[in-house]
Amino acid sequence: MLLSALCASAASVALPDIPPGHWYEIPASSLREVASRAPVDGSVSKITAWSSAAFDPHARRLLVWGGGHADYSGNEVYAFDLGLLRWERLTDPSAADRERTADSYADGRPRSRHSYDYVEFLPTQNRLLSFGGAALYPYGNASTRRISEFDPEARSWVTGRRADVPAGGNMIGAHARVDATTGDVFFVAGQRAALARYSPGDDRWRDGWGKAYVRVHATAAIDPKRRSFVLIGSGTDSPQALKWHLDRPGNAVDLRKLTTGDREIEKAYAPGFDFHLPSGRFVAWAGGGEVYVLDPDGWRWTRRAPAPGNITVPAAQLSTGTYGRFRYVPDLDLFVLMNGVDRNVFVYRLAPL
Repeated sequence: MLLSALCASAASVALPDIPPGHWYEIPASSLREVASRAPVDGSVSKITAWSSAAFDPHARRLLVWGGGHADYSGNEVYAFDLGLLRWERLTDPSAADRERTADSYADGRPRSRHSYDYVEFLPTQNRLLSFGGAALYPYGNASTRRISEFDPEARSWVTGRRADVPAGGNMIGAHARVDATTGDVFFVAGQRAALARYSPGDDRWRDGWGKAYVRVHATAAIDPKRRSFVLIGSGTDSPQALKWHLDRPGNAVDLRKLTTGDREIEKAYAPGFDFHLPSGRFVAWAGGGEVYVLDPDGWRWTRRAPAPGNITVPAAQLSTGTYGRFRYVPDLDLFVLMNGVDRNVFVYRLAPL
């Protein structure tokens, strides 16, 4: 039975005043509090297995959706509300089956999957979109390029209404990010792939960018001011940092030839990574209290420890990465972090640079 308003028991209180450079752990904010008790294959703790999240600025909610492969069959959507400081389960899981070719369950809702870095929220459409899918339950090599979209008000899914993700590359480790300036989404698949631009208004994909090799365990973010799509992380001893210009189709720029400073974050395993509008910097997180700040004007990384007096820090990053579960919230000037089903949600305020 669909529960329309199953929420955690945490008190609905506002966030305190968070000083610059400080982390704040939101009490009683683990997703486990609202996890489905319906029969599923696997544990809900695996909803974060190589999986992401997107931020809905209208409702000020972090939308979490993932699972897949042999980790978790549940396809329910969870939302953490930064106004109420609690989780809500927006849908219950579908009855799972073990079909190899279908990208949806029998009820028409999309099959659970590793959502990597390719789920994104489109503010102009008020929809959460999964740009294809990889490792569909229960097979690691099952994938789709059909777009599934979730209406958070109706709490319903539609698959295949939009043009499919273009061919090329691999859906494993794919990336999608919305450009706040135009409302378009920029997408790049994993492995040998080219950046593509999707315009939701006319349901059209545009190409023109050259192919680049994209390692799987990375995270992308967009700088809307300088018009760039940047991707970092590798999970290997070899760093990865790539940049594409949004408005001038062409080849990717290998940023490893340009970046300086505290560059070790470029080796991190699918770190949290987003753009901080007020400072015009990228911010990355890969566990603990430190963040890494990238200045796009000089491509210099700076590792920043928590400010003196900070009393709490997040735990180590999950072994399956963070991807889009570290997001910037513009109207609060905070980053929000979901780092596991059984861990509380954290927020962080960047100190002035």
